[in-house]
Amino acid sequence: MLQTNIQPQKSSFKRFVVSTGFYALGRGAESVSRFNKDLKTELEAWPESYTIMLKVAPNGRELWLRKHGDRLKGIGKQSTDADLIVLFKNLDTAFRVISTLSNVHTAFTQNRIMVFGDVAQSMVLIRILNIVQAYLFPPFLSKNVLKRVPRFSFSQHLGRLRVYTSGLLLGM
Repeated sequence: MLQTNIQPQKSSFKRFVVSTGFYALGRGAESVSRFNKDLKTELEAWPESYTIMLKVAPNGRELWLRKHGDRLKGIGKQSTDADLIVLFKNLDTAFRVISTLSNVHTAFTQNRIMVFGDVAQSMVLIRILNIVQAYLFPPFLSKNVLKRVPRFSFSQHLGRLRVYTSGLLLGM
């Protein structure tokens, strides 16, 4: 077997974008789960204390979420096993998904994302993340990420403002 000393390039910009994106996704999920009825309905499929981990392989950023009651709560890095693990195979894939250059469906079909756990529960996670991304991204970016961009009512636009202000900044 041929061995080489080739090391992958480390991109601090991509790491920053992925870390910031995971932070916003975690805080956004917490915030949207407080007021969005569709997201609360989706959460009913999960048992109490259901834990999800999104991770960038091999040694990248992690996002941990746990169901508490009818809400999602971002938790710090855990040593316990998660019920559902979504693994981005490399930093480039995570960067493309977080920066809206690609969507999750495309990355999954191209075998760039792996899921460990119950596949039915991963579909629930995808629907939850679609709801959160609809609130986080403006419509011109949402069309690259979501299959269908929802039309927001006035109260939903106020919810988006709530996510931007109290959700991302204050964690509420």
